[in-house]
Amino acid sequence: MPSIRRGTLVSLLVMTASFAASHRNGPLLLEDQTANLNDFYIFRSYETGRSDRLVMSMSVQGFQNPDNGPSYYKFSPSVLYRFNINNSRGLDGAPDMQIDFQFKDTYRDNPTFVSYFGKISSIDSPGIFLYETYQVIIRDLKQNKIIAVYDKDANGHALSVAPPNMGPASTPNYEQNLGQPSVFTLPNGMRVFAGPRDDAFFFDSGATFDTLNFRTPAPVLSGSADTGQGAAAPAAVDGFAGYNISLIAVELPITMVTASGTMPTSASDPNAKIGAWASTLRQIVTVRPSPLDPVNYGDWMQVDRVGNPLTVEALIPLPMKDRWNRSLPVDDQQWAPYIGDPFFASGVLKGVFGLNVPPAPRKDLLGVFVPDITRIDLTIAPTPLAGQNRLGPLGGDNAGWPFGGRRLVDDVVDIGFRALAGVLVPGFTNAPPLGDGVNSNDVPLLDHFPFHAPPHAGYAHSQINGTNGRGTLTGN
Repeated sequence: MPSIRRGTLVSLLVMTASFAASHRNGPLLLEDQTANLNDFYIFRSYETGRSDRLVMSMSVQGFQNPDNGPSYYKFSPSVLYRFNINNSRGLDGAPDMQIDFQFKDTYRDNPTFVSYFGKISSIDSPGIFLYETYQVIIRDLKQNKIIAVYDKDANGHALSVAPPNMGPASTPNYEQNLGQPSVFTLPNGMRVFAGPRDDAFFFDSGATFDTLNFRTPAPVLSGSADTGQGAAAPAAVDGFAGYNISLIAVELPITMVTASGTMPTSASDPNAKIGAWASTLRQIVTVRPSPLDPVNYGDWMQVDRVGNPLTVEALIPLPMKDRWNRSLPVDDQQWAPYIGDPFFASGVLKGVFGLNVPPAPRKDLLGVFVPDITRIDLTIAPTPLAGQNRLGPLGGDNAGWPFGGRRLVDDVVDIGFRALAGVLVPGFTNAPPLGDGVNSNDVPLLDHFPFHAPPHAGYAHSQINGTNGRGTLTGN
């Protein structure tokens, strides 16, 4: 690699990272936050005794301030939230199976001005005035039919959304009383969850977007800065620490998602790999007959999608982001000129700083991002949480992104930076160990479904206290 001063590398990373994930996936989605997808995860379960299960989750409506009452964040009953699974045709980006979540709001009679009131010690507490429930619809697209619809769990309880974590007076012992009881087992053995959770994405967004103001030890990591949790605040600040997201998660048998209906045991098995992504949809027509409630009808049209992390943020030019969000993975070849020759590889890393980046077309990037589905090799055994490496395959842990799905612990920002610099190209050794200095989530993750940490509470909320896994969930 050519000799480059540290200050220049700071500039290099900032210009690169300015395209990185920020939970704002396109201009139009700024106006439609309940349909705005943040992250998509897919991995073999590393919960004890459940390695034969696949877990998928999507997060929406990021940067939720936990104390933002009296009307807290919620799912939209006019949005269809969808998991898409592709298990055939060489993973062409066309779905073979879909799992839809549709929500319903019930406003219980009450004289107050708040959505939740008093001590809420169970998911059936009468103080839950805004009661959200949902349906799970499973579609087999090969047979062109709906194979199951569930609105109750195996015990007959309505599938209800976990209420917000307001604080120790209103929602005491949150995870025990409200979080885990909102994990439902369906009659077919699947498990589902919907509700607020800590945002598991981690990234020093504040330093990145304040041009050239990265904090040491970023952007070239070495020693413990590259192997440990990362520098504590104020040396590095997780811009997502202390914030919540709305999470939808599903766990299902691996045999349910393979084309053969069997558990693959060899990487050469054509059923060993599947791809998946999340999407949100709205009906094509909305009528607002004020003062009556809005009415929605017509075909469902895609509003947003997310497969791999960083795709729309890092690889798609700004004027095209909204169009990309509405397009389908099966048509992603149209984006190959941008993904195979990304601007900040050819125009910034090479053109401005003279780095010897791999030549276009970048087959390494095209193999990951076209079509933009997160691929997972189902024959790779899951790594227990304590042994997971944040760099996934780059750190010798093949059960992580980009080849083994995507887990919550995967540092997709650092992996993505290094991939853009050429680390995935065989024989290419010039890619520096780039990183933002934030190497882990703000609070410890769970080792069981739904895996995301419980949501931060509104009471005593503090964003900075949770930086880099050294904090505690506020209000707990």
